[in-house]
Amino acid sequence: MKSFSELRLTYGLTPPKATTASDRQREIAALQTARVNALGVDALVLYDLQDESSRTAITRPFPFIETIDPAQYAADHLRGVAVPKIVYQSVGRRDVAALRRSLQALHAGGHAVVLVGAPSKDGVAKTTLSEAYALRSAEVAGLPLGGIVIAERHEARGSEVDRVVTKLGQGCSFFVSQTVYAVTSTKNLLSDLHYRCLRDGLAVPPVLVTLSPCGSLKTLEFMRWLGVSVPRWLENDLKHSADILETSVRVSVNLFEELWEFARGKGIALGANVESVSLGKAEIDASIELTKQVQRILPGVLTPRGP
Repeated sequence: MKSFSELRLTYGLTPPKATTASDRQREIAALQTARVNALGVDALVLYDLQDESSRTAITRPFPFIETIDPAQYAADHLRGVAVPKIVYQSVGRRDVAALRRSLQALHAGGHAVVLVGAPSKDGVAKTTLSEAYALRSAEVAGLPLGGIVIAERHEARGSEVDRVVTKLGQGCSFFVSQTVYAVTSTKNLLSDLHYRCLRDGLAVPPVLVTLSPCGSLKTLEFMRWLGVSVPRWLENDLKHSADILETSVRVSVNLFEELWEFARGKGIALGANVESVSLGKAEIDASIELTKQVQRILPGVLTPRGP
């Protein structure tokens, strides 16, 4: 099995809502398991949603709905998934004891973790991101650790490379980006990271670029609310498209190919994380198609087993 730092293609899912009936949970999990196993990806990413309303004064386009804890969902419902799992954990809503139990269970299950900090400094965090990193290093150092990287934050503040280097020192061995629609911002981040690591004698960590099909203008609005930069030309194309899903998939494939060629020229191990965060059939089909097209770009990944 590949180590988590060698993964090049992952598929991201959100667990069902916490209010979902147990029989429906099992039904959803069975469908997700079959889908992931058929795709031939390197790993499954499971997100841990948190209410980010404190991050901005703009009204959230969709109401926040609590989901099943992804670590619990991985252990209870997704045991049949044949690939490794990368499980997000939002640390601000877990105290140290709860986070310790979660990290220990993930380690015992052979998973990896991505620790996510609080959405803003305004709320009261039960555990800070620094405390979470320290806990993992002190008690479950063998648990593979990933970090989040955000090109938009780098464009705005110029500090994202410093964050990456700090997280490398805290044990991160790979990084997963926020959803990417802005090629130039991502190239700027990768370039700055490359030359910083070259200067400091560090190996550039692998980066998984997150790609997400967009099925409606409401979803586009939500992405922007989350902080995803959507260039005006792309917003115009999506607004005037006869098939917004098809357009978003085509754009995502093209931008990833451009980023992959750029990263390859600098020796950066770039991969893709394709999101599927909707239960709608059209959106699920679009994520499958996007995954298959990305597989044709990436050398050495598994080929899909489904039609």
